[in-house]
Amino acid sequence: MSDRGARPLTLAGTEIGLSDIGLVGGKGVNLARLQGFGQPVPPWYAVTTEAFRAVLERGGLVERIDSLLRENPGPDQETQAPVARQIQRWILDQELPEELGRAIADAHGRHVPSGAFVAVRSSATGEDTEADSFAGLHDSFLFVRGRDNLLSTVKRVWASAYNLRALAYRRNRGLPLQGIAIGVVVQQMIDADTSGVMFTVNPNSGDVYEVVISALYGAGEGLVSVGLDADTFVVDKETLEITSDIVPKQERMILDTSAGGGLSRTGVPDDRKTERSLSEKRVHRVARAGLAIERAFGRPQDVEFCFDGPGNLFILQARPVTTVDEYGPAAGNRLVWDNSNIIESYSGVTSPMTFSFIRHAYTIVYHCFAEVMGIKAEVVRENRRTFENMLGLFRGQVYYNLRNWYRLIRLFPGFNYNKAFMESMMGVRESVRFEDDEAPPPGWARRYLVELPALVRLVLRSAWNFVRIRKVVGDFEVHFKENYSRWSALDLSAMPPHEHMALYREMEDKLLWNWKAPIINDFFVMIFYGTLKKLCAKWCGDDSGSLQNDLICGEGGIESIVPTKMLLRLARQASESQELRELILRERPDALADSLPRDPRFKEFSDAIRQYLDLYGFRCVNELKLEEYSLKDRPAFVYQVIHNYLAMDNQDALDVETAEERERHIRRQAERKAFDALGRRGGLAPRGLVFRWVLGNARLGVKNRENMRFARTRIYGLLRELLRATGTQLAAQEILDEPDDVFYLTLDEVWDFIKGTAVTTNLRALVEIRRGEFDAYRTEADRMPDDRFETFGMACHRNRFKGRSKMSVESADGSLQGIGCCAGVVTETVKVLRSPSDDAKLSGEILVAERTDPGWVPLYPSVSGILIERGSILSHSAIVAREMGIPTIVGIPGLTAALQSGQRVTMDGSAGTVRLVDDESSG
Repeated sequence: MSDRGARPLTLAGTEIGLSDIGLVGGKGVNLARLQGFGQPVPPWYAVTTEAFRAVLERGGLVERIDSLLRENPGPDQETQAPVARQIQRWILDQELPEELGRAIADAHGRHVPSGAFVAVRSSATGEDTEADSFAGLHDSFLFVRGRDNLLSTVKRVWASAYNLRALAYRRNRGLPLQGIAIGVVVQQMIDADTSGVMFTVNPNSGDVYEVVISALYGAGEGLVSVGLDADTFVVDKETLEITSDIVPKQERMILDTSAGGGLSRTGVPDDRKTERSLSEKRVHRVARAGLAIERAFGRPQDVEFCFDGPGNLFILQARPVTTVDEYGPAAGNRLVWDNSNIIESYSGVTSPMTFSFIRHAYTIVYHCFAEVMGIKAEVVRENRRTFENMLGLFRGQVYYNLRNWYRLIRLFPGFNYNKAFMESMMGVRESVRFEDDEAPPPGWARRYLVELPALVRLVLRSAWNFVRIRKVVGDFEVHFKENYSRWSALDLSAMPPHEHMALYREMEDKLLWNWKAPIINDFFVMIFYGTLKKLCAKWCGDDSGSLQNDLICGEGGIESIVPTKMLLRLARQASESQELRELILRERPDALADSLPRDPRFKEFSDAIRQYLDLYGFRCVNELKLEEYSLKDRPAFVYQVIHNYLAMDNQDALDVETAEERERHIRRQAERKAFDALGRRGGLAPRGLVFRWVLGNARLGVKNRENMRFARTRIYGLLRELLRATGTQLAAQEILDEPDDVFYLTLDEVWDFIKGTAVTTNLRALVEIRRGEFDAYRTEADRMPDDRFETFGMACHRNRFKGRSKMSVESADGSLQGIGCCAGVVTETVKVLRSPSDDAKLSGEILVAERTDPGWVPLYPSVSGILIERGSILSHSAIVAREMGIPTIVGIPGLTAALQSGQRVTMDGSAGTVRLVDDESSG
């Protein structure tokens, strides 16, 4: 043997570490790790690859094998079969040196009980690893006993490294044929009563939340080699709920004692054939062991196990499952992502620039929130990573990081109540638990001496803010208008990029870091709107949940509705000129936007359009996505909306005063219903006074909320204009190809380039990479992430962004159910729109959309009802539709998948139901 004195010929258990994979192969390292994790592994040891190499070198086989493989490179079986047989014959003919025989005998005596049968298995250096499994390609031998028999079997395992299957596998995988090294695992055989194979991921569906166990009576060879019938158990990882498929088991493989070893195929006793091979308790034992193993290895595992006669569980081996896309819970670091209400503002693919801004904005705004809620500055600093990671971006889609949202609200007193409020505000349909984040219940001293005083302080602080709500909101509006009027008057196109950066910093300091009034008002709305809903149900007997919505209707003073009413007046003005009306109905909107402002016949109307664009030209579809073009840039949408209004059969709908009276009528009816329910003197009795006070505050809060959202829309419009001006400057200096390329960069990348802290200055190359990636997101609709999903390990690696289950689209009677927001029963055809600019011709249909934002509002007067897949009762679409008196339902799971344009439905805005109408039967 060559001089390798420092290299052991055998190793076992605690002697083996991860770095020894070159000595004992993948299976050996895995067994050592299983022992280290406390799993019940039968006694074993490994004959190292050093012993294999030494025998080959002693016989001069290394060069001969390499030469033979090089001379016969062909992949076909006809040429390779003789090569494989020749190499195997050379290995089997070798005499084992005495030193190796002594080392194996010594290891056997120390690790295997005397007289026990052993399994002799291959353990190649690439075997049972994450990249390559080699499953079933090398030979294993069972029920081996006796020194000479063991030594000859070790050679047979070595020879199997060059069998035809293994060589073909290596060629197909591009693995080297030279320097093959194979270890051998010698492991005590267990006389198994039942055996099986467990996958800690469903190998058929790829579901990482399921454990799949196949089991039968006798040895596992009956399952993996002979193919005998076996029971299947699917176990849910979270609940451990078992789904069983029990089959008749006619045969089993058991130890043949008459022949001195080996397996014999025998029948299963009649009384056991139809029984389950594993009891529920044993299935849970195996599943729990599998979960522990996959957590320890950090990825799904294929595990072989058995139970002996007394019922002891043994883990025989484990290898990574190499055929799955996801690692799932095995990878740890569980995060839950939910797009809930945020999809209303950021639907579809959102640009890197927008995401970088909103992620930063959320960090700042929730620092303000913490200050408003009285959280100490040092606590905020300790949790800064939470504040900085409230959002995620997956395939261009924006999501809430729910784990960090829960961590945030845990900082506030009264966590359990805050949790429910937060879920309601965000539109989260299903609560989430994070076991490793949950602290034990506080003791008496902490509950009453720390948390109770903190909760009292929060209540008092909130009450003081609520008493001052008009002043708080009024001061914010004055501060906003003062700064916005100054900033919006600037000629951004004339400013160099460094001044754009300075202006952005000023906007951030003066507005974002002072965003306390909207936060206080949102909390105000949650309290009073939620209380109003409860009082309507408890005191007024409103089971439908629509009364509080109708009571909010017709408040007036909601600024975001003013632009739509101005468009209605423009349509009324156009309808008074037959020539202008026909022109608008005949020409395309983009052609009108180009020609009509230059037509002297319609100067008065063009001036009115120009005035509208001066006032509201910052608005656009997807108003909070910075990459979108504003109405000022693309005015054709204004002409499309006016076209819709003029095409309506009911021209009275263009009358703003009539629409406002309709809103007031809904409000009066709701008030009459509420106060009638309170009793004849309900309006003056204590209960009635409380109801009026809650109602007044709910109306005030909702109005303030919408108006401050409109202020947010204004500032987004200004930021959009600023960034596009920056992009124009960078394109003019040939740093970018086009002005809009700036939206494929992040805020920090642009500002770092300007101020000299950029680590990559080739912005054009960055844009090219991002554009290709985000264009793919837009075209690969089938790979769109689900509305809610979990990630494990590295969030952007080995995760498919798919949820555990889909919500049911239809109820038992075929109807759809959502949240009724504005009462009214409408039977009409539907028009499904992905965007308000997507074939936006509307004339009395029911509008169906996945989500809406303020940019959709101009379409509302053209429709008879509104159905929205996403959103809550406090989402913008619900509030504005209520104010306009349009029957509306939001939060309808599966809506856009269930309905197609042209179908006829009956919607009930009070009950929140949508039912498909059979046109033939209804005719």
